[in-house]
Parts: sequence; structure tokens; C-alpha cells
Amino acid sequence: MRHRRWRASRAGALTLAATLTLGLLPATALITAGTATAASTEASTEASAYDAIPNGQTWLDTDGNAIQAHGGGFLKVGDTYYWVGENKAHGSAAFGGVNLYKSTDLENWENAGAILSVDSADVNGNRILAHSKVERPKLLYNEETGKYVLWGHYEMPGNYAASEVIVATADDIEGPYTITEKGHFRPGAGNEGAEAMGDRAGALIEDWDTAARDETNTEHAYRPAQADYPPRVHQYQAPDADSPEDLQYVSDEDYGTSQAGNGWSYHLNDIAHDMTLKAQTYRMEEFDRSAYDTYSADYNTSTGSYIVRYPTEESSAVATADYVIGDPGGERAELAAPGLHPTLEESSSEEVVFVNGQDSAFVTTNTDGAQLYFTTDGSDPADGSNEARQRYWDGMRLSLAGEAGQRTTVRAVAVLDGETSEETQVTYEVAEDPADVPLFRPVLNRPSGTYDGFGYKELRVYSPSYGAEVYYTMDGQDPDPAQRGENIGFGSRDLTVYQDEKTGDAYLITAQDHIYMRVWKLNDEFTDVVPELEYDMYVGDHREAPALVRHGGTAGQYVYLLTSSQSGWYPNQTQYGRTEDLDAGFDQPRDEHGYRNGQSIWSALQPVGDNTAYHSQPTRILNIGTEAEPEYVYMGDRWRPDLLSRSTYVWMPLTIDDAGNDGNGLVDFSFTPELDVDVAGGRINEPDWELVSLNQPVEASPQVDVPVGAPAEEGGDWETTPEQEEQEGIYRHYNAEQANDGIDHDLDIHDDTEQFFKSEGMPFHWQVDLGEPTELSWIGLSFKTVSGSDNVHRYAVSASNDGERWTELADNTSNLRIGYQNHALEGQYRYVRVDVYSSFDLAHGRDAAWARGLYEVSVYGSGQDTAPEGPQLAAPEDGTTVRHDDVGFAWEPVENARRYEFQSFRNEELTEGKWQRSTREPAVTARNVRHGDYWWRVRAVLDDGTKTPWSDAWQVTVRDR
Repeated sequence: MRHRRWRASRAGALTLAATLTLGLLPATALITAGTATAASTEASTEASAYDAIPNGQTWLDTDGNAIQAHGGGFLKVGDTYYWVGENKAHGSAAFGGVNLYKSTDLENWENAGAILSVDSADVNGNRILAHSKVERPKLLYNEETGKYVLWGHYEMPGNYAASEVIVATADDIEGPYTITEKGHFRPGAGNEGAEAMGDRAGALIEDWDTAARDETNTEHAYRPAQADYPPRVHQYQAPDADSPEDLQYVSDEDYGTSQAGNGWSYHLNDIAHDMTLKAQTYRMEEFDRSAYDTYSADYNTSTGSYIVRYPTEESSAVATADYVIGDPGGERAELAAPGLHPTLEESSSEEVVFVNGQDSAFVTTNTDGAQLYFTTDGSDPADGSNEARQRYWDGMRLSLAGEAGQRTTVRAVAVLDGETSEETQVTYEVAEDPADVPLFRPVLNRPSGTYDGFGYKELRVYSPSYGAEVYYTMDGQDPDPAQRGENIGFGSRDLTVYQDEKTGDAYLITAQDHIYMRVWKLNDEFTDVVPELEYDMYVGDHREAPALVRHGGTAGQYVYLLTSSQSGWYPNQTQYGRTEDLDAGFDQPRDEHGYRNGQSIWSALQPVGDNTAYHSQPTRILNIGTEAEPEYVYMGDRWRPDLLSRSTYVWMPLTIDDAGNDGNGLVDFSFTPELDVDVAGGRINEPDWELVSLNQPVEASPQVDVPVGAPAEEGGDWETTPEQEEQEGIYRHYNAEQANDGIDHDLDIHDDTEQFFKSEGMPFHWQVDLGEPTELSWIGLSFKTVSGSDNVHRYAVSASNDGERWTELADNTSNLRIGYQNHALEGQYRYVRVDVYSSFDLAHGRDAAWARGLYEVSVYGSGQDTAPEGPQLAAPEDGTTVRHDDVGFAWEPVENARRYEFQSFRNEELTEGKWQRSTREPAVTARNVRHGDYWWRVRAVLDDGTKTPWSDAWQVTVRDR
């Protein structure tokens, strides 16, 4: 494996003017880490340029704000690179905008603004992103149309059921962008030709999530396909297997909510932007239980997924409400009579509302804070002593059940601050002829108006018509649910769009659920898929986050695909595959269910990077070199699940060798704390450090004691014999040498290949002997993770020259980040030691010692044969006493120095009161210095990124004048 090095650090963010305010200040002016006084703020703002990409750190734009472009795409226009990505500044997965940045050097990025926002409209003027999620935006340019085309992954806010795409176009790359006529849609949806790809509502599709009752049965059941958008209001329990038509309502607590299907999240909550809610009632077909009858005997089928029904063409009028999010003031302060629904407006009679025997009535109010009371026996609801009076709560259904001709009179009032509103009264009658009863319009429990937001289950949609379903939208468009037989397309979640360098054709590569990776060819305008041209690959491999590149460009033979596995926002093992012809899969035959498997044209997946891709997820591969001599940059996201706004980026040098890996192609990347790219030169600058720990002698706590040849019990640890390794190709070992053998990946933690150090218990240590004192640069640690989300290791890194006296160089005993870690190291040492104190399950808040393990420890040190000399200090001389509050420090200039790093300490051992700054000049001035003793030193950072050794430390005493 070839290891590169980044240039030492970003000069701009650290470089100040020659006069600095240092950490030698009185309490009234003390600077803490990450803050600056007024004296230093202006200087740092003037020098904000980067000369390297800060991996895993907050990366600032030219305005000094954190870059918010996650899940991003990249497009080069002329000499300018454009980076489009998700704005997560608000800290959640909900849509916060799609930002665009531009740069000529890939290191310093100017914010060009939001090109999609909650106010973005489609061609019909609908604000379809007001309450949504948009992820992984990508850009293409279509030379034929002259349009820039933006693709993104669209979802409702509460879950990932919609699984749609959204497309927008612009004449200029910086916008404005207009969402296309189709709005958000599933690829293939609506294409009704016989050759069009996509699931048909009601057709049977393979069910990967329903287990067989017999564990030896590896086949899958097939369930009826159902559209997941538009969503339905939560009304009924899952149908009963024996009498599905006898629908039972959910509890009042959940009735009318927008449950996202998982039991704990709701689409209509947390509305932060103006939004149009539309709802429509649909008459439904009878239940189809054929799939349930076919598979329930052999599989653990659910009635909700296997006994299904579909909407007919018969529907109600659309109920609409426009909600403005802001200060309502006194908009609904006046006490008003409540509403009763359904109303006489929907009845063929002027006296009563005709209903069917199982329909319901509902009460609403337009007065904030009012309490609602009602009766159903015709008595007075305003009479507090009336025992028939009931309090009305959101979600209550007033039953209108009865025989034909039976009447129910509902009376209701609103009460606020002791005052009672006028009464509302409606009489309902069970119709003799069901034809006299309309399909009632849905009831929105909050009228149009201005609100400061909607809390948990506060906004609801009711349906007076028993047995009907209510579909709703939050994007201004009318609900239009798919009927049986309609093409509902294929779901699309994590996606990319890719234009083949050789052919110029464009493709959508996307993941559906945790099963399918799909390739669609795009139409000539790049705004939609070609209905007939789709195939599947890596089915059942749980892939997502695709990124593609053709190695060698127009002359290249292979297109390489990198993808991650699926583990939520947590990192996992990235893998890659390749194909010679993206179109070849379109020629494969379709199976009996209409699916086309194109796996035969793709190679088997192979691992790249460590077991968490160095805590990253791929989003793009960019060639900054030439086709003949490519220089690839892997671009990835480092997500922070607990606070997405603090997510960062990981960009690494990536190499491809078509002939590597026994002719199967080899992709490789390795982590660098910072990446120095030379766009003008078309290269990634080489580092001045090298890996110094590989295969060096190690010593560690005792390894776990396990049987050899086979596990003692199912799922237990065990090690392989040489015969198994040779004959079966499996390898399982847990000795300490596994952690510096250069192998840091793991395709599957549950397979028969295990190559990491696992100790007998916790805590444990692992240390490496570098052979001689070595100037250390940094350390990388690949820890074991389980399912990408379970455990963090908490540890410290120390170093020594005699193996007995240790200096702690990094303390991560409060670690909250799983997987790969890296730390800067300083000093010359022979031994490096990692002490792991615990493995903790973040997802469940408990000890996870069972998940302990070190895949790889990589120690990097200076690769220079002779170290350059450090700066010669000049003033104040060693041992000098200074009798004023401002202290000037100076040293002799160093040839080819790009900048200098200055440090001061409060003790001779240089361990306490550390403060450091960077300057381009060989001098700094500290102002308002506290009285006392200080030790100071300096080193230079040369033009090639090399750091000189530290100077000797000189002592200075500051006293009263």
C-alpha cells in the first residue's frame, strides 16, 4: 500500500500578523481554545486561506463559516470547481437547503448561495420542499440543452418510505433552479408501456424482510407491491386475517395522525416553514388476501403487508389548508363557535347530513386555547351540570352508528377563560340508500392561518367516511395515489448521477431499501430516466452511497463503483466493483416478476480502506490529473449522528490499478489528516512522513483464549488452522501482530475471516517498538465496530524511549465517535503504546467489552534522512527578566520558511500552560502579559511542508515595571 503525506497544515487559519495576542494574558482578556480577542480577530479574518484540506475537522468557507455541503456532488466549469451539497446547519435530517460553493484550488471555497430552499418552486409554482428531506444532491451539465441539471434524493420528513428523486434545472450553474414538471417521483413511475421498468401496484415483489418459519428455508415470500407516496392518514389497525373488511380504528391518541410507519415518528410534526396541506378521501377496493393465503403458512407474514387493497377512481373534494409559520399574534384569540364535520354543505338534504351507519363526526375550533364540549343526545353542551356533556379531545371520533333512519344530533360549544361561545348544531341521519351519502371531504383539525408551529400529534386529518382511506400531501399538489396495476416505479434512496467520460451518456445509480442497487439510463435532457433501461446489481448486499469514475477517462476500459454498506449515519466498510460497459446490463433478460439482474457485467465487491473507510462515506471521485496520468481524490462525508451540523469531510488520495488484485482491478485509498492538492499542477503533493510501525515488533495484553479449528459454541470466537487457511481460504487470528500487519479492512464481521487484535479482557494495551527514536507525526487507529453503530473505544496514546517512562500524547478516554481515530503526535520516541480502558455501546448506553478489538494501529513519522535545523532564538535572551506588560519575542529567520509556530509554557518541562500561535514573521508580541515565569520555543514550517525541530526552550520572567 502506498502511503502519501499531507502538507503540514492550513496556513491561513493559523497565520496571524506579526503582532499577536497570546495566552499569557490576565483573566480579563484570557483567550480559550477556539476563541479570539478583538486584537486577533481582524488578523485571522484577513488570513483565512487554506493550503491543505482539513480532514475530519471543521472546514471554513472564505467568509469564515463552516462549509455545509454534505452528501455532495461536484462539477467543473472552466477553471472553477462547484460543490453542491446538503445544508445541515440546523442540525437535523430535515431539509435545510442545498448549498453551492465554488473554488479554483479545491481548498478554499466561496459560498455561492442556496440553489434549493424551502421556497424553491416547481414549474407550477408549488413550494414542494417546504416540509421534506433532500439528500445527496448531484449536478450534471447537458451540452445539448445548455442546462445544468440537479438531482437529489427526496423524502417526507418522518421516514424514508417515499424513496423518490427530485430534479431541477437552471441556465446558469449558480441558478436560479426550477424543479421540473414531475416534481418528486420514483424513477420509472407512471410509465405504462409493457417494457417500462418498475413495480406495478398489486404485483408480487420479493420480500426480503419476512422470515420463513423453517430456518432451513432460504427462499423468500412475495408480497403485493404498494405505493408509499402519497402517505395515508393513520386510521385503522392492521386488517384481521379472518375478516379484513371489519376495520377497527386505532386509538384516539393516534387517530388522524401522520404516523410514518415506524410507530414513533410523525410527518405532520415539527413544521418549521410555511406549508400547504391537502387531503383527499378515496373509496377503496375490497381487500386482496391472495398473497397472505399463499405464504402465511410457511412465512411469518403480517396482515398489513399481505392483505391489501387499492384506491378506486372515486374520491372526495380536496380539503386544503395554508399554514404560515410565525407569530400568530391575536389571529385566533377571539372566541368563536366550534365547527362540526361533516357539514350540511356536503348533504343532499337541507336539514340533516346523510351518513352511513359506521361514519363519524368531528369537532374543530378556530380559537387558540379553547376547550370543546359536546353532546350527542340533543342536550345542552353549555350546561356544566349536564352529565351527557363530554370534553372533546383531538383524535376523538363521534360515532354515528345506527339503523337506517336513526338520527344523532350533535351540539358543541367552545369555552375560553370562563366564557362560552355560540353553539354549533348538526343532525346526522343514517341513510336508507347509501347512494345518498357522499364520500366526505377530510377534516383538517386546524384551519388555515399563522401558527408558531405544530407539536407532537397536534395537527391531524380526520375521515368521516368509514372504510375509506385519506391520502395527503404537504407540497401543494393534490394527492394522487396509484391504483392497482399502475407503474409505481422503483424506490430510490442514496443516489448519484454519472456521465460516462467515454460515451457522454448519463446514468442514475441508486439504492432501494437495503436490497437493490440499480442503474438507470437518463434521457437526452438528463431530467428523467429512460423507462425501459434499468437493471439491478449487488442485490441483497445492502449497498448505498454510490460514487463512480472511469479509470483513464475517454480511453479507460473500466468504470469503477465505490459504495458503502447501510448502517444509518454510522460508518462501515466501503467496497468497490467494476464493469467495462454500463449499458450491457440493459440487454439482460427479465425474470418472471419483471426484474432485470445485471450482476454478470459487474465484478464481485472488494474492500477498500479500513473497516469504516476511515470514518467516511463515499460521495464522489474526482480526477485532478490527466487521463494519461490521473490523480484521483476520494471525497467522503464524516457524519456526526448526534449533531449533523458538525459533520465534516474526508478527502483522500485514491489510486486505481486495472491489472492489480490478480487482474480484477485494485482500488486503494488511505487516510491523511490533511490533503494538499495542487490543482494547477494536476497532482496531490507527496507527504514528508512515512508509515514507521508496519510489521515492527509488538507487545500487548494477553489475547483472547479461543479454540482452534471450530467454535466451541455457535457464534463464538475461534482461530483457523493452517490447513483451513490453505484449503478453505479462511483466516481467523486475534494475536497482537494482526494490528500492524497492514490489513485494516473487514468485509463482514460475521464471516469466517477475522484479522484483528482481541485481548483477553478489558482494559488492555498494545504497543509497538519502532526500533529507534523517531520523530513522530501522527497515529491512526482502526477499532472494531459492530453493525456500524454500536461501540466506541476509549483510550490514551503514550510514547517512550526506554519502555518504562511514558509520556501521554493523546487522551481520548471520553471518546464519543466510533470507528477510525487519528491524533497528531509530537516528539522523538521509540515506543508507542495504546491503552484501551473501555468499549462502550453508544446506541444502548451500556458496556460493550464483547465488541473490543484493534484492526490496525498506524504510526507515522518523519521520513527525512537529515532533519533541518530549527530556528535560533534571539530575544529576550534565556533567563531575562522583562519589566513591562508587552513582551516581544524574536528569532533568526529560517531559509524557505513559509511560517513559524510559536509556543509558550508555564513550566520548564513544557507540559503546563501551553499556548501556541502561527506567524509568517520571525517575531511576535504578547500584550498584557501576566507576571511570572515562561518558557518559549519556535519551529519553522518550510515551503514543502516540512517542519523543523523545535528550538531550545528559553526562559523569560515578567515582573512589574
